[in-house]
Amino acid sequence: MDSNVILVLGATGQSGLAFIEEALQQADPPKLVLFVRNKSKVPETAIQSAKVSIVSGDLADYEALSSTMQQHSVTTVVSFLGAYMSASAVITRAKQTPIADSFPAIIDAMKNSGVRHLMALSTPSYWVEGQDVSTWRLQMYGLMPVLFAPQGNAEMVKIAEEVVAKGDSLDWTVFRIPHLTNGASDLPVWADYAGPSHKGSLSLSRGSLARWVLTEIKDRKWTKGAPLLGNI
Repeated sequence: MDSNVILVLGATGQSGLAFIEEALQQADPPKLVLFVRNKSKVPETAIQSAKVSIVSGDLADYEALSSTMQQHSVTTVVSFLGAYMSASAVITRAKQTPIADSFPAIIDAMKNSGVRHLMALSTPSYWVEGQDVSTWRLQMYGLMPVLFAPQGNAEMVKIAEEVVAKGDSLDWTVFRIPHLTNGASDLPVWADYAGPSHKGSLSLSRGSLARWVLTEIKDRKWTKGAPLLGNI
């Protein structure tokens, strides 16, 4: 029996929905706790599932996060939180990071509730010194979000920075994702640091991302690591 109880943040975004779908299709599904702002965006299959609990709340609400983790005996927090592209941010070059700014509350709630395992989505723009090796392909790819999604890029980089800086006592994994697609969920995923030996492409299907995350929750091969993912 799968004893994991997974608190899902960003559950109603496309990647979060793919994760819910993939998790509930497992032979022995884990329990899912969806922490959402708007319950109406949760799919009916999740609402009807005995494996799913739904909690309405705000990411910056430490008390709500902490009580949710304790009441549901959460063992892992998975964040699919991500920024949306904004035309105004491209024009103004704004770099506010409201989502990343909620991570101190999330991490403090985890520590207070005895939850040690955190997995958080981020971007290839977050660079791991001493591990990542630059290539021309990544350099060109990295220019796109800086130029066309400055606020979103800043948000996703800071999420990783907050996890690494404040998650010293946690078993965290930052999974960095390239361009997401709606491709097949059974596509193989390559996970490694950036560099010439990285065999993954610069695209990743949401379904295969969900499968990789579910596997990593069990195997924990990347504890305190930040792999760059890509379909092979």
